[in-house]
Amino acid sequence: MKLIPKSLQSLVHELSRLPGVGERTALRYAISLIKAGPQRTAHLQAALSELDSHMGNCPSCGYWTEHAICSLCEDSERISTRLCVVRDCPDVLALEKFKKHPWNYHVLGGLLSPLAGIGPDRLNISSLLDRLQNEEIKELILAFDATVEGDATSFYLKDLLKKDRPDLVISRTALGLPAGSSVEYLDPSTLESALQHRTVLE
Repeated sequence: MKLIPKSLQSLVHELSRLPGVGERTALRYAISLIKAGPQRTAHLQAALSELDSHMGNCPSCGYWTEHAICSLCEDSERISTRLCVVRDCPDVLALEKFKKHPWNYHVLGGLLSPLAGIGPDRLNISSLLDRLQNEEIKELILAFDATVEGDATSFYLKDLLKKDRPDLVISRTALGLPAGSSVEYLDPSTLESALQHRTVLE
């Protein structure tokens, strides 16, 4: 005899696929939704539907947007000569917590990982090349995870870009980024130290 109905099992299964959510936590969330009643479920369904139909990525930088262009690219007060390249959108949120570095961003959508089948063609590199050609960018800041994949992506971009733009300053976050760390989960002081002490890639 199964104690948990099939519909509840399906919900628990989907919730448990979220990062950091185990089966017990997923069951607790599901029970909470049941107790809250059909109105809460309807609101959740509406929010998910709106997210699915409206959320997209900015065609210029790759950040989240519900419009033709994101709020970052629309901000005329940002330093247009500096471009900070990150792995994914949550990294932008982490870096923007400081409100000290009003530069522009470019989201790669991942890092190079041959073992996982992620090559340059699966990243937003072509759009990055377009921006470097069409915008007056003088410094490229690579704010990647301190991992093998982050290192590989940094050196790939450096070798690729220096051919056509030898004048371009390419720096990478340094002091304060522990090996194996992820930009998204670093505390503000550590991340700020890494940004302040970024090093130029020769």
